[in-house]
Order: sequence, then C-alpha cells, then structure tokens
Amino acid sequence: MAFIKAQKIVRDENGVITSGSAAIVDTVYISTGRKNHSKHKVREKLGKVLYLSEDRKSGIFMSPTRGLVEYNALTDTFESVERDDGRICGQEVFPEMEIHTVFGDVFLLLHFLEKCGLISILRSVFPKDEAYERVLCHILHGILKDGSRISCDNFLRKSFASYILKDVPVSSLHSDTRFFTLMGEDSLKVSYFRTFVTAMQKQDPSFGKGCYVDSTPLPNDIDNNPFNALCCHGVSSSEVMTRLILVLDEETGLPVWYDIIPGNVLDINTVMTIVNDVADTLGIEIDSLVLDAGYVSKELIGAFHIGTEKTIIGRMPARKGYPFKTLYWEVKDLIGKGKYAFVRKHHAYFGIQKKIDLFEKPVYAYVYVDQYNALKRFSDYLADHEDEYAELKVKDKDWYTVKYGYFVLVSNIDASPKDLLSDYYGRTDIEVVFKTAKEYLDLLPLSKWTDSTVRGKILHDIIDTTALLLLRKSMRQSGLSTSEIIGRCQSLMCCRKKDGTITVETPGKQVKEYYKIFGCNVPAHVKEELFGRRTALLLQLYILRPCF
Repeated sequence: MAFIKAQKIVRDENGVITSGSAAIVDTVYISTGRKNHSKHKVREKLGKVLYLSEDRKSGIFMSPTRGLVEYNALTDTFESVERDDGRICGQEVFPEMEIHTVFGDVFLLLHFLEKCGLISILRSVFPKDEAYERVLCHILHGILKDGSRISCDNFLRKSFASYILKDVPVSSLHSDTRFFTLMGEDSLKVSYFRTFVTAMQKQDPSFGKGCYVDSTPLPNDIDNNPFNALCCHGVSSSEVMTRLILVLDEETGLPVWYDIIPGNVLDINTVMTIVNDVADTLGIEIDSLVLDAGYVSKELIGAFHIGTEKTIIGRMPARKGYPFKTLYWEVKDLIGKGKYAFVRKHHAYFGIQKKIDLFEKPVYAYVYVDQYNALKRFSDYLADHEDEYAELKVKDKDWYTVKYGYFVLVSNIDASPKDLLSDYYGRTDIEVVFKTAKEYLDLLPLSKWTDSTVRGKILHDIIDTTALLLLRKSMRQSGLSTSEIIGRCQSLMCCRKKDGTITVETPGKQVKEYYKIFGCNVPAHVKEELFGRRTALLLQLYILRPCF
C-alpha cells in the first residue's frame, strides 16, 4: 500500500508550508520463514511540498518529473493543478523569470545629465513627479534612439529606465499628446530658459551676451497653424512653412532662446523682437549679433551702423540696392596680392576692409574671396559650360574666376578681415544645431497637428539638442562619435531581482573606457527605490557595491 512520506516540513505563522519535500512510498511485506516483516520502498519522488492535507493522504507537489501535480494516496492517482489553485495561493510556485534590459546607455546619460546640471534644471522646471519623469523618458528616448525609428514606449520597455521612471505608464508614451501639450505652454518655455541661463551664468557670467541669430524653415501640413505661410527662403521651391528663429551663445553654441514666426517674415522687426524678448524675459542685453543675409536690410543698417553700441556682422545680399558686385570691381586688381592673403582652416582667402555708406549709414564692408572654393567650383563650371564661357565678355570671364568664392560681410566692427571672418564663421555653430535637431533628433517632420503640440515638440527638441551638444562637447577630445559610444554601451545589460536590486552584468573593457570618458564607473548593483524623484538624481548615491 502506498503512502506519502513528507520530510522537513516547515510552516509559517499562518500554517502555510514554506519548505519540505515528499515521496510516494510503498510498503512491501517480506516473508522470511516463520516470521514476516515490512519494508518501505520509494516508488517516486514528489519533490517540493506546496500543500498537504491534514491526514497527509493527499497533497500538491512540485514534482521533478510531473511538474505541478496533486497526488492522492487513497486512490493512488495524480491530477493536474492550476497555478491559481486556492490551496497554493500566495506561494511562489514558479520562480519569476529574470528579464534582461539595456542598462549601459541610460545610466551613462543620466550620470552625464546630472553632472552637467541639466537634471537639476529639469527638476526645477518640472516640480511634479509625473511631468518630470515624462520629460526624462522623452529625453532619454530622443538622444539614445540614435536616429532609429523606435517609439518611446518600446524604447522604455527594453530599457533600465522603465525600472526607475515608474510614475509614467509606459503605454502612455506611444502617442503622448498630453506631454507635448504641456510642453507647448509659454510659461514652461520661459521657466526652462530662465533656469538654464541662470545655471550657465553661474559657470560663465558672460553667457548669452554675444549671440548668433538665424532661422530655419519647418515645412508642415498643419491645418489652422497661424504661423504657416508660403515661403521659398531656405528651400528649393516655394512651400508652406513655419520658421524657427534660434539664438545661440557665441562662445558655447548652446541655445539661449528661440521663437516661431510666420514663414514669410524675415526682417529687422524679427531681430529686434528676439532681442527685446531675451532682454525682458531673461535679463540678457544682447550686444552682439551675427546674422544671415536674409536679415540685412535698410532698417537693420539704420539700427546697427558705425557709432551704435550694439555690434553686428551680417552677410551682404547679392541683390539690387547693395553694392555687392560693385565692391568686386573696386578691389579686383588687389585680388591675388600677398598683402591681402591669409589662411583659415586650410583655405586661402583674399580679404580687405572698406568703409562705405550703405543706405546713407556708415558701415564697414569686408570683401572676401575663398580662393580654394573659387578655383574648384570655377573648374567645375568651366568643364560643364565651356561654350557658354567662351561667349562671355572679358570682364565677365574675370568675374567668373572668383564668383564662386566671393562674398561680402557688413559690420560696424573695425577689425582685420581675418579676425572678422573668424567671428562670422562662428555662426556655423548654429547650422550644426539645426542639422543636429533636424537629422539626429527628428525635429522634422513636426508630426503634430495643433499649435500647442507643435510648440511643445520644438521645446522638447531644443532641450534634447542642448543635452546632445553638451554630450558631444564633453567627448570631443576622445575622437569618438556619440553613435559609437551609445551603441557600444547598449550592450551592457542588467536584470532586476525580487527585492528591487538591479544587478548589472560585468562590463567589457571598451564599455569601461567609455564610462571613464565621462568620469563614471559601472556599478555592480543598483537599488531602484533609491532613485529619489523628489530631488535631483544623484547617481553616486545609488551604488551599493564597488564599481567595476
């Protein structure tokens, strides 16, 4: 006859079995002549005991061969058991699977954002936990997706960030209209830039004093957008667009302010409105402007000319009303003379300063020829238009030899041509910002359908751009790209234990080296509840054991 033999049964205060094992034992009678005796023989091991009836005639076991099963010794039968059976409710019948998630990129970026001060800025701007975590989710996604098309919710699902940013349902990040509507509030934009500029000025009091101003087109199909207008500036053909005006600090290349204007507006009023907004909102008196040719107008020269306090550098438009080509004929015989030659970034330039009257106001005109570009592009033109060139007049042929490298800068600054050109080309930083925002961070397409969500997306992209520019600046000397570092660090995984401890895999040599670029070590373990959401994230407090 079979019975259940249980061993080392341990129960908690509620009488629930917490440990113990059992087996099916048969009683065998053995005859040895005049006397008979019994012997117990193990027929089958039942494994861990999960439940045992009071008479010990039946129970539920985690059998090594049958799995979760119920055995009745009276009938000597087995029956299947569901996981949610009330007799084993509350017991961890099956161990929770360890889910590995990407750790290396998020932890490194959070460490960097805390180190450069952006975390504390965001915490000040977004005092409510949900809004704060939501913006962090989008920033991590915006930068770490590295140009891929993965959605924010899917990015969070496979990332360590999902363990620590728990006030935001991951599913709500797929189409986060509420977030972009929040970001579209003007008060939030003002709060962010005030906090950001204040933080930067603590590091450098001159931050924001000298600025570049430029604009970029944002084509879109948004209905009833008050800023949409038909325009052809900055694109190959006429298109309905909004224009983004961006103000960058000339020393760091970081955004100080931005605004959105109708696509067809580009004049002195645009510049002065930006200058006044920055003064009124941020308390910054911009005393230096470097502008694109589209802004140079009669009104601008009237406001910025020799004798005015604010300084300006602008590219002279090649159109009627400006002595663009006239200045070429005035200096034609000097081009090629060694006295006026200089080198900048491996390009040889001709440069000369001339004081002229423009719209009856005194300004300096700086006439340049980039001789490398002039020769290269003239050669290309000649190869494709030999017959056309042969028909030109002699003086026009002379013009074509410099046409493709010729440009004029207008300024009220008295400087050498070489120094002024260096100041002007500093504005190429703004082109880097536009390119970064459009190509890497997906500023375009706008993909939003209301004025508030468009504004919100742009503010979010500006914050992302700022973080990415700071990240690139910190790793500039390493010679590595952000894509290389992010991609490699994504190979570092982690898994979360039941007690909330996050165990990090042993990093490879290259990952450790990348972390050291940012002054960060890879932790062996992280405790998720230590990620305080009510204060700035201080990553150095989270490490439980020595780092790798």
